[in-house]
Amino acid sequence: MTNEILIFNTPNSGEILQKINHYEFERQWKNNLKKNNKNLYWGVTFIAFGIITVLLKNYTFSGFFFGFSLASVSSYFNYLSQYKKIKKTFYDKLDQEISDLKTNSNDVIWEFTPTHFGFKNYKSEYKFIWEEITYCILDDQYLYITASSFMNFILDKVNIDEENLKKTIYYLESKSLLKEI
Repeated sequence: MTNEILIFNTPNSGEILQKINHYEFERQWKNNLKKNNKNLYWGVTFIAFGIITVLLKNYTFSGFFFGFSLASVSSYFNYLSQYKKIKKTFYDKLDQEISDLKTNSNDVIWEFTPTHFGFKNYKSEYKFIWEEITYCILDDQYLYITASSFMNFILDKVNIDEENLKKTIYYLESKSLLKEI
């Protein structure tokens, strides 16, 4: 079966693009924001230790604890402001991409051959040999294909019929590597 060529189209719409990109943005930032919350917890903990040492009249250690507290809390708010700037920039670019998509609304073409994986949309066309491809299934809804460790292609399962989905997964299982994200 992996010697057959599998080519199919998926619709390309602003809603689908926004849904997939929103999911991907939130997925990538989720762990980062959890790690950043630890800075706030450490800041509050060091403030408590600083207050305790002030009450015990040990001012040398209180300065130490208040210094770490200030560094942790400022790191937390700095990271949070960076996140908000990046999120705004990301969604501005996404809105621009959606408006470009409306003027050039062609379907996305997915191609699976014995020698390569291909992807084509209105502005670019890619072909990768199978040794460069990894994949995983995210939240049992998205097929996440990574090519050359830097290009990601996300196929929403609702955009493809069951038969092509099974063939696609079979192709990926036999030709590429499963890699958890």
